[in-house]
Amino acid sequence: MGSMRETVAEKVGKISAHHEALKTKKLGFLVRPATLAIGWLIVIIGIITIPFPGPGWLTVFVGVGILSLEVHWAHRLLEWGVHQYECFFSWFRRQPKTNRYGIVAGTCAVAWVAVGASTYIAWQMGAIPALDPVMEAMANS
Repeated sequence: MGSMRETVAEKVGKISAHHEALKTKKLGFLVRPATLAIGWLIVIIGIITIPFPGPGWLTVFVGVGILSLEVHWAHRLLEWGVHQYECFFSWFRRQPKTNRYGIVAGTCAVAWVAVGASTYIAWQMGAIPALDPVMEAMANS
């Protein structure tokens, strides 16, 4: 697999060609709002998946790349974000193995705390009533 910059450029390039072709169709006026909605949806999904195994950052960058098809600031953000990503991983690879394991473990811990806190808050707000029995059992133990 190439660098993140190459991977994102390849994926956004394919989407861009399809995007331009859609604009020439009968309902081409719907392309901009659909592109913005899809771009933001993909960015949000990517942000949610960053701390988990898989292509979280790639998803974020592709989402920003989709937004960049319609808004200029997204192109600058994409360039900056990919550059920061590559700088971080260049630094990360130079770190001793124990530091890398610590960073990964810390990131996983923060992700689990964030997911747990979000779930608890959502439950408190009544958004996840299916957790009522679990929470009651935990309170009684």
